[in-house]
Amino acid sequence: MNAWGVRLSPAARRTVLLCSIVVIASGIAWMVLGGLVDEQNYSDPLHTLRHRMLVLHGVAAYVLVWMAGRLSNLHQQGNWRAHRNRGNGLLLTAVLALLAVSGLCLYYPPHEDWHETISRLHQGLGIALTLLFPLHLLVARTLRRLKNHPGNAR
Repeated sequence: MNAWGVRLSPAARRTVLLCSIVVIASGIAWMVLGGLVDEQNYSDPLHTLRHRMLVLHGVAAYVLVWMAGRLSNLHQQGNWRAHRNRGNGLLLTAVLALLAVSGLCLYYPPHEDWHETISRLHQGLGIALTLLFPLHLLVARTLRRLKNHPGNAR
C-alpha cells in the first residue's frame, strides 16, 4: 500500500498525532482556563488566552476533520475490507463525527437553551476520544504483532 494505505506511513502517523495533540491540548487548556477566568471581566488576560485557545481548537479540529475524511477513503475503507480493527475504528469514527456535529452546534446552536448541554456533551466526547484514540492504536498494534508472530502464520 502507499503511504496513506491500509497502514499509515510514519509521516502520515506523525501528522495525525500532531494535529490530534493540538486539538486535545487546546481543548483541555480551554476547559482549565474556564475554571480560572472571570467570564464577566473582559480585561482579564486569561479571558483573551481562553478565547485564543478556543480559536486554535476550532482551526485544529477543522484540519482534523479534513484528515479524518482523507483517512476514511484510504485507511478506514482498506482496513474495513480486510476485516481489521472494525469495532474500534467504527467507534473512533462515530465519536469523531459526534464531536464534529456537537462542535458545529456550539458555533451555530439549534437553540440557545441547549448550549450548556451541548457543551458538556462535546467536552465529555472530547475526553472519551482522548482515551479512545490511543486505545485504537494499541489494539491495532497488538493485533498486528499477533498476526506477524511466527506461531500464528496461516
